[in-house]
Amino acid sequence: MSVDRLYRLTCGVRHYDWGDPGGPGRPPFIADLLGVPADGRPFAELWIGAHHTLSATVPDWPGAPRLDALLRKCPGPFMGVNGSGVAALPFLLKVLSCVQPLSIQAHPDRDLAARLHAQDPHHYPDANHKPEIAVALTPFEALAGFRAAEAVQADFRRVPPLQQFFARVPEGPQWLPQAYARIFSGEPHETELALRAAAVHLDGLAGAGDHARVFLLCQRLHPGDAGALSVFFLNHVRLDPGQALYTPPNEPHAYLRGNIIECMAASDNVVRAGLTHRRVDREVLLRMLTYRTRAPEILSGTAVAPGVRQYAVPADEFTLEFRDVTGPGEAQSGARVSLLLVLAGTVRLSTPGCELVAPRGTALVWPAAAPSVRFDAVGGPARWVRAFPAREPCRP
Repeated sequence: MSVDRLYRLTCGVRHYDWGDPGGPGRPPFIADLLGVPADGRPFAELWIGAHHTLSATVPDWPGAPRLDALLRKCPGPFMGVNGSGVAALPFLLKVLSCVQPLSIQAHPDRDLAARLHAQDPHHYPDANHKPEIAVALTPFEALAGFRAAEAVQADFRRVPPLQQFFARVPEGPQWLPQAYARIFSGEPHETELALRAAAVHLDGLAGAGDHARVFLLCQRLHPGDAGALSVFFLNHVRLDPGQALYTPPNEPHAYLRGNIIECMAASDNVVRAGLTHRRVDREVLLRMLTYRTRAPEILSGTAVAPGVRQYAVPADEFTLEFRDVTGPGEAQSGARVSLLLVLAGTVRLSTPGCELVAPRGTALVWPAAAPSVRFDAVGGPARWVRAFPAREPCRP
C-alpha cells in the first residue's frame, strides 16, 4: 500500500456520565459532528489517535487495522522515524463535550507516570506524562491551577461553615497545601456536615460568585463528595471560541461545561481528587501537586499564515493548527505525521494518485511520507484542525 497519501480513520467515542446527551431538538455535539444518530447515551469524548486503550482504525488499509498496529508495522513512512524500533504516535487528539463538571484531577509528570504504571498498570495504563491543551469550540468553563491563598481564605471568611472546617490549619506559607490536604483528612461525618452547611449558606447568599455557583452544582451532582471543596481552591476560567488553556503535568484542573478540541501527550493517566465514581488516589494527588499559585494564561494562538492559527505549547509531543479553507491551497507535512479532523464544511484533499473528499467529522492520518497535500473547499468555506509533533524526529 502507498503511504504517500492520507487515510481516513474510524474513531471511538467515550460515553461518560458528564458528556452531552443532547436535548429537545438538539443532538449531542459529537454525534452531530460525526453525523451519527443520538442513542440516548452521553457523548463525552471522541478519540482520534493510536492510544492502545481506544485506537482508531484505518478502513482504507487492507484488513482495516488499528492505527497503533499500523504505525508499528510501518514506522518510517508514517512517523518519519528511520531505522528499526517501534514507533508510537506521541500525541492524542480529542473532541471533548461536557454538560456537567468532570472530576477534579491532575496528570503525572514522566517520572511519576513511570512509577505509577509499574506499580498499578490497571489504574495507570501507560508510563507517559500528559500535558494538554484545550481550545474552545463553543463558550467553555473550567477550573485550572491554584488560586492565591488569600483569595481562598477570603471566600472561607464569607462562609462560616467552611471557615470553621479549615480553622485548624495553621497560618503561614504552607497554609495552601495543608488546607487542601484537610479536604481529604477530615472525618467523613464532619466533612459531610460542613458540605451541607456550606451549601445551605451559599444557596441563600445573593451574588456569591462563580466559585459558589460551581460548588453548589457539584454538591447537587455529587452530594457529600469532599472533592467539591476543591472548587474554592482553583481558578475559575471562561474561554471564548478560539481561546485555549494549557495544563502542564501536576496541575489540578476540571472542565465544567462546553465543547473543546483537546490535544495531549499520548496518555490516559489521571489522578482524581473527587467528583467522580471512579478511583480517587488522594495520597498520590497530594504529593504530586505543585501548589503554584497564578492566574491561568489564556492563549489565543499565533497566525502563521492567512487563515492558519497555531497553538504551540511547552510540550515536545504536539502542536495544534486550525486552518480555514476558502479556496485552493497546499499544506506541507514538515516530514511529521499529522492527524486531521474536519470541523466544518467539506474539503477535497489531493496527493499524487489519490483524492479524498472529506466532509465535516472526517478524521484522517497524514503520513510523514506525504510531503504535501493540496486542498480546496467544496460547496463553501471549511475548517480543519491538525495535530502534529512539535519537534522532529518523532521517536518512541
